[in-house]
Amino acid sequence: MESQFDPLLTSVKRCHGLGNVIMLLPVLDAMAAAGRRVHLATRCEWVGALRALRPEFDIDDEGRLGTVDLDAATASLRPDSPRGEEFAELLGVAGPLGPPRLRVPECWGRPFRRWAGAVGFAPEAGHPSREWPAGHSHMLAERLKGAPLLLLGTSAATPLPCDLDTRGRLKLEELLGLLSVLRQLVCMDSGMLHLAAAVGVPTVCVFGGITPGFRIHPWQRVLALQAELGCCPCDKRETCDGRYDCIKAVTPRAVLDALDDCLNSTSRIVRRVPAQTPAETALP
Repeated sequence: MESQFDPLLTSVKRCHGLGNVIMLLPVLDAMAAAGRRVHLATRCEWVGALRALRPEFDIDDEGRLGTVDLDAATASLRPDSPRGEEFAELLGVAGPLGPPRLRVPECWGRPFRRWAGAVGFAPEAGHPSREWPAGHSHMLAERLKGAPLLLLGTSAATPLPCDLDTRGRLKLEELLGLLSVLRQLVCMDSGMLHLAAAVGVPTVCVFGGITPGFRIHPWQRVLALQAELGCCPCDKRETCDGRYDCIKAVTPRAVLDALDDCLNSTSRIVRRVPAQTPAETALP
């Protein structure tokens, strides 16, 4: 860690969650626009791609003297406002802020041109409260295979029908290149949501108990599906004893019904989905 303090430099650390790093970018952009020099300390595997996307920032995996540790500052926060606004308040940045935007270099997408117009599906979320049951994922993938359907994510532990499985095989710049050629994406409330929305991919996102407006900017092309249950959204004030009925209640049928609406939208849509019986969950 550097020992020399630079009064003109704002140094920020965020390593927990790539989606959170993406939601932080508009705050750092506002700082840079105001004439501040910005340093971001983040995970080493993201540094190269982020440097290419934000060459005006100083980005590495090491803190500086006076670095604001956003991992520590938000560790105990329960969601009660948009994450970008939380970051802005912690860093003393006034709003309003625009949505995160990533301009993917054309060369990153070139290797994936043959898949232009495909549908992406990212079934992971990293926590049971935000991840679909395996049966739901399989049912949707079976229906979308041949679209063509590409699987995205970090783990291919659960086999799913598809035309190409890229899970666990792509660096961040490759993943962004692939996202840039997709027609649309289906995902959970995860880092993939924020990458796709920042790139501008029309996205259908299955939400669990988090208020979608806390994670999606109003001008992002995301159609959020969330269960119409009395306990939802709970925003991590869980009363279900780990059953996570909310994520199970959003069915593959609801996702399929949302795909065309997502393509035709230009801004955020939040759709509440009535809970259904197991028989109603199955696709015809």
